[in-house]
Amino acid sequence: MFIAPTFSRMTMNGRSALVVCMVLISVGMVLPSSALAESGEDILIESDMTWEQDMILSQNVRVINGGSLTFSNTQVTLENGVDIYVDQTSSITIDNSGLVATDPPSGLVGYGYCDEGNRSGIGVEWPDPGRRLEVVLTAIEPSSLDGVTAYFGNDSESLSGAEDSIVFDLGTEGEIWVDLVGPFCYPPSLSDVRVKRANSGISDCQGCQSGSAADFVHRNMMVHGDPGFTVTIEGEMRANGSRLVGGQITNAGQMAINDTSLDRVGPVILTTDDASITLSGTTDFTNGTDDHDVRARAHSSIEWGEDVSGSGGLTDKWERRLAGQHLSFEARYVTYEITGMHSPPSYSSFSDENGVSYVKGGDERVVEIAWSDDNTWEDGPIWTEQAVVTIQSYRTAWNPENSEIGNYGGGGFPLTWQAEIIVDQATPNIQWTSLQGVRDGNSTYTATLGESLAMEAVIANTGTAAAILAIDCNVTSTGIAAEMSPTWPNAMIGAGGEETIHFSWRTSTTGEDSLTCRVLTPTQLVDDLAFGGGEITSGAITWKEAGEEERLPYTLPIMLALVVGIAIAGFVAVNRMNEIDEEGRSPE
Repeated sequence: MFIAPTFSRMTMNGRSALVVCMVLISVGMVLPSSALAESGEDILIESDMTWEQDMILSQNVRVINGGSLTFSNTQVTLENGVDIYVDQTSSITIDNSGLVATDPPSGLVGYGYCDEGNRSGIGVEWPDPGRRLEVVLTAIEPSSLDGVTAYFGNDSESLSGAEDSIVFDLGTEGEIWVDLVGPFCYPPSLSDVRVKRANSGISDCQGCQSGSAADFVHRNMMVHGDPGFTVTIEGEMRANGSRLVGGQITNAGQMAINDTSLDRVGPVILTTDDASITLSGTTDFTNGTDDHDVRARAHSSIEWGEDVSGSGGLTDKWERRLAGQHLSFEARYVTYEITGMHSPPSYSSFSDENGVSYVKGGDERVVEIAWSDDNTWEDGPIWTEQAVVTIQSYRTAWNPENSEIGNYGGGGFPLTWQAEIIVDQATPNIQWTSLQGVRDGNSTYTATLGESLAMEAVIANTGTAAAILAIDCNVTSTGIAAEMSPTWPNAMIGAGGEETIHFSWRTSTTGEDSLTCRVLTPTQLVDDLAFGGGEITSGAITWKEAGEEERLPYTLPIMLALVVGIAIAGFVAVNRMNEIDEEGRSPE
């Protein structure tokens, strides 16, 4: 018995409760009142539920808010476009059951190979050698059979139009293979195949097969068409001893598939690096819709059991893919080349105004392939990308072309599978150590107008590449350019080294002031301080007139003598006054 469930939101009062009870009784299920509801055309499941009756499912199913749905010993036919969604908190279990699309993908498309061993082919059966056989082939719209060559036995025939046929002579019987090669190896396609008596308007032979191309035995061809239903997993999915036909499964959570047949389902798509799939028991893929049975992100988890079977032939077990990967440099217009990729095997580009360059423009690329068990063209069972980035030009004002310093960036390094690759190896990191005035090899804080004061700037490079750099200084109090010689003092500082830059400073103003100096950074940098640098301010320097310091040794003794003379005169005057006072008080 097949029943299409049309569940309503349950309020457990009045007429709504009566309708829901009648539906549940009709499908032979006992459900908790909080388990099932309808939102528009969606069936909502928010607690534990088991479906055990065969049914036709025409509504979307959403398992949410910690709910779980179990298909147990049931055969479910899913109408076209139905989606089963499981959120991060929920799960679905398919146990000894079947989920079959009413309208599965039904066309066939070749892989695009021309060599005899890998040609696309379709097999038909003809039971009557006493009659001539006609095989009618129809292309998938909007393509055609123009330029397609059909090979059968020792013969071949050119095809054309949206539909064409091949007539076989008397005596033909049993299994007959028709191989197809498109123009310039373009993949041929088929939507329908009819096997009939030649010159007959109908397929009027008993046991002759006609219908969708995918229903025929075929080799080196993929099933083509829209999936009949979809299953979207963000939580968990488990399948055991079951059969899934004609749907598409995308998984951002965890999947465990055991002893289950997946027909016209592949590839199962893992959409995140955190997604996982475990295939075990005698699970098998057939009639995949792409050239691989599982498509994963670079870091998704894939466990493929020893007895698990893939679609075989030219259909690989799995592919890992990476999209949006980019290199981040500290500078603009850094050119590089990547080698060792799958397709194309090499790629060249440069960093943009933000120092960013997307590998292959950010497009998706294959970074791992687990070959089919039928593989005869590769040495090992799994190919894994081992790409290398080679810096072709990473030049700035600190390592110009004509210098003895090579390219920044380290020359070459392995390309890992991270989304962002920060290229900061083999670059300088400049830091100020000190800035001071000196005289006779010692620090000084005084200077004379009209004379130059020797200055020393000590700068360290804690990076892993050398740099040729210059500095510029302003008078701290005014912010105007300082009078220096040379105008832009410079030095080459090796990786892990330290250098002292010598220059002189003059000024025409007396008083206390200082220098504020900064490292001149390359204009190619995205961030001025990407390679370090910054600024530093010296200690205060007192500038004096030239005569002030020359007169000081002569005027000091005179001032001291004057002070002593005044003190002696004062002492004598006080003694004289005391004598006069004593004489005035003596008796006559």
